[in-house]
Amino acid sequence: MPPLLSSGIALLAAIATLVITAVSTYTLAASALGVFFLLVGLVRGSTEIYTLGTVLLVVAIILAGMLGMAPLFLLTAAFFALIAWDVGQNGFSIADEVGSGVSTLRIEMVHAVSSSVVFAAGSSVGYAVFLTMTGRQPVLALVALLVGVVALLLALQR
Repeated sequence: MPPLLSSGIALLAAIATLVITAVSTYTLAASALGVFFLLVGLVRGSTEIYTLGTVLLVVAIILAGMLGMAPLFLLTAAFFALIAWDVGQNGFSIADEVGSGVSTLRIEMVHAVSSSVVFAAGSSVGYAVFLTMTGRQPVLALVALLVGVVALLLALQR
């Protein structure tokens, strides 16, 4: 089971995603199931169930986008879903490496804060690109956002 702080931050971020994406019955169902599976994964210490929960949160974000949710809200929901996934996965890694008898509060806080700063910066750049490209070349904006997402994921893997 991941440490309590990482679990709490991940759960709060998932709930924030649920609140933001609750624009229809479908998005509410997907995000509520996502939060449920995320919580079950945290309690049972199962990364597979946890990952299923985060995937369902992403599905809720995609559905909300298809239903016409404003880009700023979509980006905010994606930010919180990414925080939930990243902080939770880090909590699982900490639990695997050091166990439960050691205080990990400092490393959990450093990781959560640094991830939040990096993801907020990436989201801000993505939104700025969207605002500058709106109405002119939406395909270029989409490509720029996709390149940014790929670059962020590659950076996270290292």
